[in-house]
Amino acid sequence: MDVGEMRPFGVVSLVQVQPDGLIIDNPGPGPAKHFYDADRRVEVDSLQISNRGIEATLDGGERVLDIHHLDHPGKQYDDDDLVCIGFSAHYDAMRREFGDHMVDGIAGENIIIEHPAEVWPEDLRGSLTIENQDTGEAALLNLVSFAEPCTEFSRFCLQRPHGHVPGPHLGEVLKFLGGGRRGFLLLIDPGHGPVTVRRGDRVFVNGPNPLTATV
Repeated sequence: MDVGEMRPFGVVSLVQVQPDGLIIDNPGPGPAKHFYDADRRVEVDSLQISNRGIEATLDGGERVLDIHHLDHPGKQYDDDDLVCIGFSAHYDAMRREFGDHMVDGIAGENIIIEHPAEVWPEDLRGSLTIENQDTGEAALLNLVSFAEPCTEFSRFCLQRPHGHVPGPHLGEVLKFLGGGRRGFLLLIDPGHGPVTVRRGDRVFVNGPNPLTATV
């Protein structure tokens, strides 16, 4: 890949899929109708990203579509949320705020990127590129928006997945998780074919480092 005006922005540290949604009916006690089930995430060796979404092959050879994939029979989401990424520094912040149960990837993002500082929409400059470490093939992913946190995940953060959280407290949590801390939604650029992403792949963003750029 010709990095040109690209600058290094981190390394992929985790990839995973959601074969089914993470918010399910509450089968047990507690007032909540639904709760966030983090155990429905599946960490994998690699992801295949196309303009249809994300899929993966499990250890036993089974092909699995992510719940956000356009061809998933249970898809219930918008068509502009096919890829979700998060950053390690955001999880550092979530662990400080909520506790050690907030392990990397617990929010269900497909790709976690190791990066020393928290990342906000303006830092991505509209897109990022992931370089396959084996082939040099590049996946250009265009930023759509940040992932809006939900009530169920917020209760999970507070370790009250089945219980009631007072409105003001819930609002504080939603605000803390917003703006990109919960993750970002992206689509693969139309000019890029299917690509494979796995742990160890390098990540780049456009333009010079704003901390070192001169005018």
